[in-house]
Amino acid sequence: MDSFTIFYFAKEEPNCRFVPLFPEEYIPSKVSFQKGLGQKFCQPSGTGIDLGFFELDELSRPSSGEDVFPLVISAETCSPSVSAVEQLGDPPPSSSSSPHMQITQAVIQKNNDNAFQVRVIKQILWVDEVRYELREIFGIGNSSAESFKDDDPGKECVICMTEPKDTAVLPCRHMCMCSECAKALRLQSNKCPICRQPIEELIEIKIDRADQ
Repeated sequence: MDSFTIFYFAKEEPNCRFVPLFPEEYIPSKVSFQKGLGQKFCQPSGTGIDLGFFELDELSRPSSGEDVFPLVISAETCSPSVSAVEQLGDPPPSSSSSPHMQITQAVIQKNNDNAFQVRVIKQILWVDEVRYELREIFGIGNSSAESFKDDDPGKECVICMTEPKDTAVLPCRHMCMCSECAKALRLQSNKCPICRQPIEELIEIKIDRADQ
């Protein structure tokens, strides 16, 4: 069965499981959904929380040290049912097979109109019992060799100022160099040219926007 589960003030445990800190006051809400595109999700009435009971600081940031997020949304999809697999002529999956999940960890903030809004902080994928953490790459939005033009600001490597940038620095996630300059930089320095944080790893990212 495919489902969404909504947690309030939840902490991540081993195997990408989330546990609410206050399970009696804020019971996780689980809602099933059918496969397919274009579906709308509506949280059942009475399963939310009253934001007026909390200080804004409690809602607008993860708790320090424990990595507890005010809002966690887990989308989970399980293996096909036994009957569906039998129709395909394949052996049934084991009962211990791990579901695939996409988890969104978020905080709740107030915008300029003094209304509450959700801001995503982190996203996690759990596939075949392997945890992947999705992170934003700063500067990737204006990087593409196919659409590179000399008069486009911000697309060129910050070192040679000619080639399009295609290499990101980890852990700061600044995409600011071309691959050739990145290789040369590692021989001369261990600092990101943007923020000066130590470089732990370089990742080359190829962007194909020919169809856009």
